[in-house]
Amino acid sequence: MAIDGARSMKKVLRFMFGLLINVCILFALVKIFSSSYEFAYEVFATTCKDAGDSKVVAVEILPDSTTMDICNALDEAGVIKNKYAFMLRLRIGEYAAKIMPGTYELSPSYTNKKIIEVLTGETGAADKK
Repeated sequence: MAIDGARSMKKVLRFMFGLLINVCILFALVKIFSSSYEFAYEVFATTCKDAGDSKVVAVEILPDSTTMDICNALDEAGVIKNKYAFMLRLRIGEYAAKIMPGTYELSPSYTNKKIIEVLTGETGAADKK
């Protein structure tokens, strides 16, 4: 009798441990997919960092700046949410080669699309110093 109880207890513990492992794996997968979705949304959607923040900051783009240098400068100025998502957007859209050096006045309320337009000179000269 005691042996049957020990076996059934082992089966219950093994089942519970397997269930715990499966729940942890499911949680990790949901977290990974959620993070991937958020990153892809930041790359492809027209979003801004903070729609209510109307302050304007000056960002200087040097002539020999790499795409990562540009994204770092924008991130340090507080204009973009995620520098890696912005860099990917520049590369996918082939905007990186079109960015002109200069000092730009940008705001966290600007969308990624507007920031790219300003940096590539596709908008009026009023945005560029």
